[in-house]
Order: sequence, then C-alpha cells, then structure tokens
Amino acid sequence: MPIFPSKMHSAHTIRQMLGLLVLLGMTCNTWAFGCKYSKEINFSRSAADYTLVEMKALAGQLDVIGTETSEISVEGNVCSDEQNYVDQMDIIAEETGASLILTAIIPYDDDDWYASYAHIDITVTLPHALLIQLRDSSGDISASDASVISVDDSSGGIRIIDNLTALELNDSSGDIDIRGSKGTLTIVDSSGKIDIRDIDGNVLIPRDSSGDIEIDTVSGSVTIERDGSGSIDIENVQLNVSIDSDGSGDVEIDSVKGSVDIGSDGSGSVKVSRVGGDFTVLSKGNGDIHSREIEGNTSIPAQRS
Repeated sequence: MPIFPSKMHSAHTIRQMLGLLVLLGMTCNTWAFGCKYSKEINFSRSAADYTLVEMKALAGQLDVIGTETSEISVEGNVCSDEQNYVDQMDIIAEETGASLILTAIIPYDDDDWYASYAHIDITVTLPHALLIQLRDSSGDISASDASVISVDDSSGGIRIIDNLTALELNDSSGDIDIRGSKGTLTIVDSSGKIDIRDIDGNVLIPRDSSGDIEIDTVSGSVTIERDGSGSIDIENVQLNVSIDSDGSGDVEIDSVKGSVDIGSDGSGSVKVSRVGGDFTVLSKGNGDIHSREIEGNTSIPAQRS
C-alpha cells in the first residue's frame, strides 16, 4: 500500500520548493542584470582651466549635471564579466589648449577581448556655463542644467532638460526627449521618436528618417526640411512653421502666431488651426487637408474626390 505524505508535510514541502524557486529567481536576476566584476573611477579638475569639455563615451549610461561648482568631477562605474577586462577599462583625461577631453577606454579591438558584457557608466558634474560636447556609441544619455553644445550618438535614448545654450544633435537611433533649451536646437535623426518642449529659440530638423515628431512651445520658428515617415505634431509656436518635405504620416499644427508653409506632403492627413499668418501647401499626395481659424490667406491644392 503506497504511503502518502500528510497534508502538513506536503504543505511544508511546497513552501520549501517555493522558497528555493524564489532564491533561484533572485540569483538569476542578479546574474542577468548585475555586475560580476566592477571598479569605481573618481577624479576632478579645476573648471577655471578650461572653456570646453569633450566627453567620448562608449557603452554605458552617460549623465551630465550642471551645478554651482568650480570643479569638473568625473565618476565612472566599470562593469564586466571578467576581472582582467575590468582592469583594462578606464576613463582618461587629456588637455588640448583650453579643452579637457575625457575618453572612456574599452579595448574592444584587442585580440584577447572576449567579454560577454562590458560597460562604463559615467557621471560628469561641471559648472552650468562650461561648454560640453558629448560623443557616445551606445547607451542612454541624460543632461540637465548644463551647456551642452553638441551630441553625436549612435544608439540609445537621449534626454536633455534645461539646456543653457544652442545645441546640435546627431542621432542614429533611439528616442530624443528635450525639455527646455536656449538658443537654436538642431536635430538630425535616423530613427526614433523626437519630443521637444519649451525651446527659447528656433527648432531646425534638417532630416528625420522615421519616427514621430512632437514639438510644443517654441519662442522662435520651427523648420523641418525633410521628414521620411511618422506623424508630426506642432503647437504653440511664436513665429513661423515650415515643413519642406514630408513623406508619410499625419501632420497636425495648432496655435502658430506666424505663417505655416508645407512644401510637399506625401500621404496622411493635414490639420492646421489657429494660425496668425498665411497657410500654404504647395503639393499634396493622399490624405485630406483641414484648416480653421487662419487669419491670413490660405493656399492649398484642390482636394481629390
């Protein structure tokens, strides 16, 4: 006759198994998302010696923080699955005239480099007004209350808050989020959503291949020279809005004190409202055009039946 465990014993066994599973899950998460070997890098320089900082990052998070300080502080968190790889990774500082060049070192090209993962998370703290250029191959970038003049990024998200100077941004892939910037904002983007708000100056997008564009509250003009695909949503612009060429995706423009000019629009609807100047569309493919509350003249192609 088979012997069955008692209910109490069975419940105890189940609790043991559940506890083991939880422990295994925590261990797996630690290995999947943790860092097996790491080291910290910390150094600083007097900001009075420089007029420009150039940061060349590789894989990893890059944070730039502008603050009331007289120093440039660099903090790096190095992470890899092998200790000898961690030992080879570093952040070096070089001087060229009045420029401080910070370079992350991850020797991917070495013949004996077989790391499963390797990255350096970097935080740079510097005075608000000190100009900084950012170059990154992969990983997210964030900057706040700083004077970032250029960003050249291959992949990863970009978030910039309260930038204090004109900014040129060149991005291959990843979302772009700008919340407050002074001066002309120029963005060249291949893919990913662009979200721009509270710009004290002009917005210029020479090229956007794909991804939605949202722009809200601009004290100057908004110019989009060429957009491939994705919707465009623009509102609260103090001067003019110009879209030279739009491939596909809906266009919605609202609350513009100047004029709205659209050169050619391929497919998707166009909705324009509350414009202080003229509204013009030179050519239109598929999709309807709707407009209301245009104070100036309206000139659009005949609608297809």
